[in-house]
Amino acid sequence: MLRLPVCPHCHAVYSYAEVSGMKQGERFCYHCKKKYRVNKTAGGLILMSVVCIVLICINLLLFSSNENINLIVLILLNFSVVTAAVLILPLTVRFRAEKIKKAEKKKLKNKQ
Repeated sequence: MLRLPVCPHCHAVYSYAEVSGMKQGERFCYHCKKKYRVNKTAGGLILMSVVCIVLICINLLLFSSNENINLIVLILLNFSVVTAAVLILPLTVRFRAEKIKKAEKKKLKNKQ
């Protein structure tokens, strides 16, 4: 599940920086010029749900095992886990193939 996305048509590899800057919607491949759709929602929701569940479990475990837990330690732990999840977020982006309409094909051929 956690890997950088590739073009669904030509399998061109996109870098971490390119993926993290992409917005959801339709795009064209820089290599084959074919259309695909960027999907950020599903993977991001799953990742953030897992992170929330893990953080709740860790916090409950720390509270139950140590009554004198320091609030700063909890804040730093939660912040580090959320930061790690945000850094992993571009690895959950997926590209889906999009059919190209005839008018768009003509435009692409004219550009080349």
